[in-house]
Amino acid sequence: MTGRSAVRAALLALAAAAVAVAGGGPRLTWENAGLRVDHPPHQGAAAALAAGAMVGASWPSRRRAAGVVGLAVAAALAGLAAHRLAWRVEAVDAGLRERTLAGWSAIAWRDVEAVEPSAEALSLRGREGQRLDVATRGFRAEDRTRFERTLARRVREAR
Repeated sequence: MTGRSAVRAALLALAAAAVAVAGGGPRLTWENAGLRVDHPPHQGAAAALAAGAMVGASWPSRRRAAGVVGLAVAAALAGLAAHRLAWRVEAVDAGLRERTLAGWSAIAWRDVEAVEPSAEALSLRGREGQRLDVATRGFRAEDRTRFERTLARRVREAR
């Protein structure tokens, strides 16, 4: 194995290990103001590390197609890193708030008409056509149950 091949193999191994760390589920944190759901910062950092390792592994590629695929994977990993670092859901006294890369979305508890669970998300439908969909992929079963119960209790208390 040449020096360049060994470096590429090491960077790909680093990227694979970092992706395994980045792939963890969200954490639920009980605070005085309510419930916060987010991804630990190390998951976003691991995804960013994986993206950097993929750029390093694909940049000096002799095969153009392999380099393009590697850079595309790196871009996807950078997007995952940004998502992991930005995403947050807060169930506070005023209502449910979700932060994504696009910014904050919120719905007040008193405005919620229905909570609609599905396999991948919980949807809160508001009075004026307002809707807030919170993805629950990656939640452990007990965390999803706690989250659903918290939302149901908050909606009941607001009525």
